[in-house]
Amino acid sequence: MISRKILAAIVVIGLVGFALGWGTYSLFNDTETSSGNTFTAGTLDLKVDGGDDPLGAYFMVSNVKPGDSGSKDIVLSNAGTLDGRAYIHFKNVVDDKGTTPEPEPTPDEGELSKNLKIKVLVGTTTIVEDFLFNIKSTSYLLGTIAGGGSLTVTIEWSVPSDVGNVIMGDSVTFDIEFSLQQA
Repeated sequence: MISRKILAAIVVIGLVGFALGWGTYSLFNDTETSSGNTFTAGTLDLKVDGGDDPLGAYFMVSNVKPGDSGSKDIVLSNAGTLDGRAYIHFKNVVDDKGTTPEPEPTPDEGELSKNLKIKVLVGTTTIVEDFLFNIKSTSYLLGTIAGGGSLTVTIEWSVPSDVGNVIMGDSVTFDIEFSLQQA
């Protein structure tokens, strides 16, 4: 049996040998540095008919009668660098009964938004087609606009020829809001 002294001497000799070997042991190494790393956030910048300023009214139509119609083309551009989904939203719809001449049924609540048909198109694709009253307060996806790209939106309006006297003297005001969200 090995005595404790011999065992302790073997351990001490092993530790000394390990320490001496460690000092003379080395590895090859090399270091490279990647410098100047940068992140830049992309941008979305919606332009409507080329501008940023608050838009004026696209529609100022008076003397509307059953059977009337019209349209307006609007160009949406993305001056940013990221693709964005474009939306249209008809909001703040307010009917006014205006004058109520004798042939118009009473009570007159201002029914023009319920009888003003709106159709939104992108190219030949119909996005929405319904009466203004029914499409208010809903956002409709127009499509994706690539960074630096554009799309043309056509808004058509019409008053059905069979409306009759219910809209006589009425008016409606509303806002058209366009938005662009990261795709």
